[in-house]
Amino acid sequence: MTPIPAPHRLSSHRYADSSEQERGLIGWEQRYAQCDPGPYAGRIDRLELPGLAISRESVACAVEQSTAPPAGRVIFCQTLVPAGPWRFNAQSCMAGLTGFIRGGEEHLAVLPAGAEVLMVEADTELLARDLGEPPRSLLLETAFLALPEAAEIRALAEWFALLLREPAPMSALIPDLMLYNLGRLWGRTRREARALAPACRADYRIFRRAEALARDGALETPTVSALAAALDLEVPALRRAFLNTTGLGPTDWLRRYRLDGARRALLAAPPERTVTEIAMAWGFTHLGRFSAAYGAQFGESPSATRKRARP
Repeated sequence: MTPIPAPHRLSSHRYADSSEQERGLIGWEQRYAQCDPGPYAGRIDRLELPGLAISRESVACAVEQSTAPPAGRVIFCQTLVPAGPWRFNAQSCMAGLTGFIRGGEEHLAVLPAGAEVLMVEADTELLARDLGEPPRSLLLETAFLALPEAAEIRALAEWFALLLREPAPMSALIPDLMLYNLGRLWGRTRREARALAPACRADYRIFRRAEALARDGALETPTVSALAAALDLEVPALRRAFLNTTGLGPTDWLRRYRLDGARRALLAAPPERTVTEIAMAWGFTHLGRFSAAYGAQFGESPSATRKRARP
């Protein structure tokens, strides 16, 4: 008997720039920043079904991800390879991430080089109906609920990941099995999950306030002392918040932020805008030093990036 197929869409994309990969997850609002020097490489494999989705994302170099998952969805995350410690909202996660992330709000994750992460999404109402519970019972009260390492969780994550490998023809039973297994993970969350520590939340809030000042251009000169003064903080407190959230001190983070901004501007600039104009706009007054720093970070010259500008 021929199985009844389930409607689905499978896609796989490779990326040569973090600003391209940040647009790879449908419904997610994201901004990626390359942390490690050298050329960028990333990949997203994604399977979409009615009300459900599985994504596998990988990065060759460390990446800072400011990410807002879609609201109205239950989202399970699982690190697939032991690439090194992660950071999530200022908390160090030595073994990576395993648990449920709250949608509809912004989070900040720092992925190590070689990281691979699985994300399983389900419409809240769909999963609630399958579990026989009201949708409000599936709303997270905290940004992330972490699950301890367990053989069952790893096995379920591997089962989800297998569906990304040539799933056609896909049986109509697969969506029901996905909901059933996601429900098993959700049941473990109620019994075993733990939230982020309060100290991490405080550092994360400080970083987000400082980041907003830098991104909004609220400071004429976004230096560490200016940021600390604007936030009414001592410099050591600001430095601790940046280190715990991003792994970088504020000076290094601001420098990387400016380089990332210049790269985005180079990729999006109209033909008449020059590299010098873009460098100056991002606070780089010495073109030679800018070119050297840019080449070290991204593995190519500013002019090479400029030639690849999006139409």
